[in-house]
Amino acid sequence: MSNFYLNDQNILINGNLTPLQYRIYSYCCAQFNVKKMKSFIRIVSIGGQYQLTKEEVEEILIQLNKIKMYDRELISIKDNGEYIEFDMPAHKYFLEQVGFKKFKTYKGWKAINSYLKEIRQVEKEYLYKNLDQYQLQEKLESLPIEELNKINAKDLLYPWVLKSAKSAK
Repeated sequence: MSNFYLNDQNILINGNLTPLQYRIYSYCCAQFNVKKMKSFIRIVSIGGQYQLTKEEVEEILIQLNKIKMYDRELISIKDNGEYIEFDMPAHKYFLEQVGFKKFKTYKGWKAINSYLKEIRQVEKEYLYKNLDQYQLQEKLESLPIEELNKINAKDLLYPWVLKSAKSAK
């Protein structure tokens, strides 16, 4: 799959999981097919990823089955006669709350992208932000040396101008 996957932070905060349980649950979330809303859990793959035996992985999956979030198990286990089926009801519920639906993931990705854009739009307030670099140079050179020393380069839109203004004095 990819390096990007969705995981509910409430699982980490309120799930009371051990670190190994959380890592395995996160691995299962990474293998989850968002488009088809279907989980892909292989005991052998998990065991190989975390250097665990089949029995240890089975025990952890059973423990994850007993933990509930949103009144749903983290991992559900069903025996259909031929093989064991795993599902992730709590993860599916989380994805539906974000906006993902089976074969209709557009709303979910749109919601995530708009949230990421909101996070990135935090603008920094710069000193003398309306001045271009040459006007800023003149302004800084006109300041007394005491005030010039109080200014941090990170507070300016053009930080290299501060060094130039200090060297001109």
